[in-house]
Amino acid sequence: MLGNPGIGVKPGRLATTPGPFGRRRGLRVMAHVNLADLFALGLDPHELGLDGDGIASTDRLGQILTTQLRDWITRHGSLATITPVVDLNRTDAVDRHDPPEWMDTLVRLRDPHCVYPNCERSSWDADLDHIDPYLPLGEGGPPGQTRPENLAPLCRRHHLMKTHGRWRYRRTRDGTYIWTSQHGRTWLVTPQGTHDTTDTS
Repeated sequence: MLGNPGIGVKPGRLATTPGPFGRRRGLRVMAHVNLADLFALGLDPHELGLDGDGIASTDRLGQILTTQLRDWITRHGSLATITPVVDLNRTDAVDRHDPPEWMDTLVRLRDPHCVYPNCERSSWDADLDHIDPYLPLGEGGPPGQTRPENLAPLCRRHHLMKTHGRWRYRRTRDGTYIWTSQHGRTWLVTPQGTHDTTDTS
């Protein structure tokens, strides 16, 4: 549904989860709902000519029925923030370390889990790492270091391993990741899984 006109609905208030740059109260679930189903959240579906439930796609729970989403919002006292769908093709850069919220959200939607080999930790529980380490402009760093192509979600453990260890990785043009360990072994991380690409010959 990301490519269709729609709205991001974020119910919350169940647990403590990370926001873009810190922790905030509430379980943040981003649901993508088309406009007709969004109207159905507050109206009788028959008034809109809808025969049954619509489908919402969520970042943490997979696909859910819009009746489930309506139940979360009304019965559980959740808060809902309605925002436009993030354009996943946006490539703007900023000259600061922390990405703006739209960029933070874009990267987490693009890569739904930590991009370290075989890690399945949700990107919403991960840090955003500068693939090419960030160097402040005042210390000679180039402009535009903080951009979607130079950011990737890493869980805290693997972020520390990359930052303080000798592991390195890069993002390819097709959106996959190539990791190299301190011993020269390599892995390709794709949306379908991790593949050991070490040349054993």
